Amino acid sequence: MRFKLILNPIAGRGRGERMKEQILARLKQSGCEHDISFTGQKGAGKLLAKQAAADGYDIVIAAGGDGTVNEVVNGIAGSQSAIGVVPLGTGNDFAMMIGMPKDPLASLDRILQGRMQTVDLCRVNDRYFASSVGAGFDGEVAYTANHRFKHLRGMVVYILSVFTTVFFYRPRHVRLTIDGTTREQEITLLAAVNSRSYGGGMLVAPDAVVDDGLFDICLADKMSPFRIMYMLPRFIKGKHLTMREVTMYKGREISLESTTPIYYQVDGEFFEDTRLVMHLIPHGLKVAGAAFKASAVPFEAAVSLQK
Repeated sequence: MRFKLILNPIAGRGRGERMKEQILARLKQSGCEHDISFTGQKGAGKLLAKQAAADGYDIVIAAGGDGTVNEVVNGIAGSQSAIGVVPLGTGNDFAMMIGMPKDPLASLDRILQGRMQTVDLCRVNDRYFASSVGAGFDGEVAYTANHRFKHLRGMVVYILSVFTTVFFYRPRHVRLTIDGTTREQEITLLAAVNSRSYGGGMLVAPDAVVDDGLFDICLADKMSPFRIMYMLPRFIKGKHLTMREVTMYKGREISLESTTPIYYQVDGEFFEDTRLVMHLIPHGLKVAGAAFKASAVPFEAAVSLQK
């Protein structure tokens, strides 16, 4: 097997840089055929991963956080290459989702063994993702974090961004369609996820399964700023599900339309649009080194969910 390592030196508040020599030494020690590149700016991971897939690398390793993983996913989507994840970020939700060890070197060793599993590959508009999309309040928090606190790292960024956003946020009137059923309402938040957690372990969808061919959808109705503040700590342990404003759904295809642009985050990166269209490709992403319990949904049944 041929391995391409894409390492983000600034991941995890510099953890990528601190672990770099150990990771490179472990690769060299393994004797495997490999090549190494480093991300230098936003979007570099996608370009490097796309080239690696075109060059026929069997496994493209994302050594970084969820943002690095997302870029690699977008680079290899539709190719025969698999992704491997060495968790170096502050959140590492995708790594947790697929059962990777927290220790980066242990994760690397697992990847080098070449064991493969598959997860659903998700898409929103023209961008792929493997973990989560959050629109509304979630998106505006990501926007605030990237614009006002981009020089900070970790949970402090999230906390500052929440307090900056919450008292100015206004629920959006949207047209929401899930598998052909449409409703119009004011919402605080819509999260469409393929994993149980995002934001460094916040349990937005405790029952989510990564390879069942379905999104888990968390819809929060219109809330006051004080109700939003009440809800957010409950996301950490999945306790928000008992709130009257929160409803969970499962679905294959989702569209969200707003008359005014709405912010949304994709694995932590923010975007803005008036229409979001989401669908997934069951078992569309190969993952090296993963160790999670496969879904009880047979592959053929999952594939039949596609339209």
